[in-house]
Amino acid sequence: MEDLLSSLGGIEVTSCPNNPHAEHPHFALYKVKATGSSQDERRKMVLQARKEARYDLLSLIRNIDEASSDVTDDNNDDMECEQVRSCYARPKKFRNFLMLSEWLVDVPENFCHTHLAVPCPVGKRCLVMAARGRTRAYAKSGVMVREFPTMLPGGNRHICNRGFALLDCIWSEVNKTYYVLDLIMWLNQSILESETQFRLEWLKSRMEEEAQEVQETSRLNPFRFQRVPYYDCSPETLQRLMAEEMPFSVPLDGILFYHKESHYTHGTTPLVGWLKGYMFPEILGIPVPESVLMEKPLKYVNLPSHIQYGEEKRNAKKNEEKMEVSSAQGQKKKNKKTTKSKLQESKMEVSGS
Repeated sequence: MEDLLSSLGGIEVTSCPNNPHAEHPHFALYKVKATGSSQDERRKMVLQARKEARYDLLSLIRNIDEASSDVTDDNNDDMECEQVRSCYARPKKFRNFLMLSEWLVDVPENFCHTHLAVPCPVGKRCLVMAARGRTRAYAKSGVMVREFPTMLPGGNRHICNRGFALLDCIWSEVNKTYYVLDLIMWLNQSILESETQFRLEWLKSRMEEEAQEVQETSRLNPFRFQRVPYYDCSPETLQRLMAEEMPFSVPLDGILFYHKESHYTHGTTPLVGWLKGYMFPEILGIPVPESVLMEKPLKYVNLPSHIQYGEEKRNAKKNEEKMEVSSAQGQKKKNKKTTKSKLQESKMEVSGS
């Protein structure tokens, strides 16, 4: 028996012995969920969903025009169509209304042909709406931060009957200017469902032809509105963009990369990428001047580690906020108990007297 035990003692199922205090390795394989798809795959999925939603809408219009009585409804197709459209539902009021970007981690194929570059000045992202004789600026959270008159359509009481306008802007506190990145609505005409290049060209023509007054300050237009130009994403153009002077007087914050086929969606989307200037050599392989590289933080190593560090920082901030809320609630309960005990003591004193 001892010989048998000694012969079995040298047999090991795995090269690394399992830790009895850790989770069993087989647990990690039980009902494991697939990891999130890459940015490029999600980009393709969103574009495909857009095409399907557009095809479903055209099919619906054809059926209405034909007024056919032999219409067959497929519940499964309707549910899929509703799921696609729900991804692009308009938020209530202006909360999470702006189209926000992701870090450009995966550079797609034919990047120079499928994307447009828009430089962004340092400032605060906001949504500007002019309607019914007044203009309001809303933060990302949907909170109104400022109300003022403008020369935008419907932006002041003298032109309140000219419809309304909705602009995606960056507010610069330094020179009191709204830098317009994108156009959403103009003169009661919505271009949410239009592609990026059409929206940017429409913005250019409207600012040059119909809204020249908004580019200068006046009594009815206390803040300037300046359009930010867009560029193609060829390596030569991007290198020249980073080497030359920016089209605005404030410092550069970063570059937005819009997919040409993207519609204006709400919230974060993989169809809009974001990079800092000093990330160009790492991600795009495009050289930048030494002055741009000097802006790189000392702790910066690469983009993945930078993203992970940002997520950890946000999670730590959320935990601190939760702890502050819980401590405030605990203090509130403690104060209630103290007040209650004091009332009971006072009642006992009154009854004793």
